[in-house]
Amino acid sequence: MIKQSIGKKQHSEFVKYSLYNYIGVLIGVFSNLFIYTTNQEFLGILRYTESLAYLLWPLMLMGGSSSLINFSPKFKEGQNTLLFSYAFRTILRNSIFIFVIIFFGLKLFGEFVKLEFIYFAVLLAFFLAGIDLLKKQLTIYKKIAFPTILDNLIPKLVLPLIFILYYFNFIDGERTGLSLYISAYIIIIVALFFYGSKLKAFLFTFRISSLFTVIPKKEYFNYSYFALAGSLGYLFVFKLDALMIPNLISYKANGVYSIATVAASVIFIPARGMFSLYAPQVSKLLKNKQFKDLNSLYKEVAHSLLFLGLLIYSVIFLGIENIFQIMPSKDVLMKTVLVIYIIGVTSVFNMATGFNSEIINYSKYYKFNIIALGVLTILNLICNYAFIVIFDFGIEGAALASLLSIVIYNLIKVGFIYIKMGLLPFDSKSLKLFTLQFSLILIFYLIPDFSNPILNFSFKVGGVLFSQLFLIYQFNWVPAYTSFLNKYIFRTSV
Repeated sequence: MIKQSIGKKQHSEFVKYSLYNYIGVLIGVFSNLFIYTTNQEFLGILRYTESLAYLLWPLMLMGGSSSLINFSPKFKEGQNTLLFSYAFRTILRNSIFIFVIIFFGLKLFGEFVKLEFIYFAVLLAFFLAGIDLLKKQLTIYKKIAFPTILDNLIPKLVLPLIFILYYFNFIDGERTGLSLYISAYIIIIVALFFYGSKLKAFLFTFRISSLFTVIPKKEYFNYSYFALAGSLGYLFVFKLDALMIPNLISYKANGVYSIATVAASVIFIPARGMFSLYAPQVSKLLKNKQFKDLNSLYKEVAHSLLFLGLLIYSVIFLGIENIFQIMPSKDVLMKTVLVIYIIGVTSVFNMATGFNSEIINYSKYYKFNIIALGVLTILNLICNYAFIVIFDFGIEGAALASLLSIVIYNLIKVGFIYIKMGLLPFDSKSLKLFTLQFSLILIFYLIPDFSNPILNFSFKVGGVLFSQLFLIYQFNWVPAYTSFLNKYIFRTSV
């Protein structure tokens, strides 16, 4: 079972991680329903600036955080100071280099894409790179809950405040709003630094030349460059829509699209927690060539995530329209429904394939990610352009392009892992879970609607949730879920 596999402390961290993320999602959903709809233009500008920052910060990191996880098993526990210090120095050096390039090349780049707020993106990227490195170091110390509170909750608290200040005319202009938003990340990086320092997780040294006596220099840089390429490819696959919508449609359309992505993001929360928590363990199992144990863990996590993904998707699929119908901003929110459905399917499929990215990233086949991501980036560009411009599908076209790209991307990775290592996240239990949960969702969808949206939501969502939870417990198809209920709900021995 999962909690046995990762231990009590890690299980506690995962539960807290998920709880804090869901609190953040509740704040985000509330803000999307009642606050962000008041200024879709600024929301679109903000999300576009974020997307630019997401493309820049991997260049600043240069694969440093992935290398931290990959090579830390070569050091004694708590003695990866050299790796951490080298990655931190890389961020500082590359940030200066990127700023200089943008400063002198802004006019040239601005002819192709919108770059009115590029300096805000550069500053945000710098803080994102630092936060990612600090979080990865804390992951090695099995600490993911507190960083999540900071990383997930603080921006979600600051951003609604900015919109409220806009609404009441206390601030004026997008630059002021962006500056206030970036201040949230300054708070995060300072708080993380002090938290990690108390745990003695962040130890720095200027004498890093001995690093390459433990790890061959060529091996380190090869892995770092491929990790960088992988990060950029991943972002092009998963963030390209937020970059193309403002350039092909409008900032306002990007604001509407971002509302849909936030609403759908609730599905993927358990996966982010598990992938972060298991990354060091996956790396260790691969280094020790414990493929049988890794295969069991691969399936176990994939089953749990498929179950959770379909469970959460059923609530969204059957209930989101009923909720939107009673909201004051329902005209805007109803435009997001189809996008939410499509992105939701994308998230469920991504979860069902388990931690395939982590397996490839920390194996000797890490270079394969570049091939897969290269193909998918090209495919995603073509699909976004075709669905948005040629077929005129609007923001739904961007969602379809992401769905197609991510499905193909994950299938390629699953096939490669199976061919090279004999590992597979699917088995007969995966089919049983999908068949049962999909059938229950379909049954409750086909039941005629009640005229009252609240009654309809209560009956359909309550019914589909109870049916899935009860039947899967009875069949014991997800041992971690069964064990959790036995211990904490029914108080029976495990």
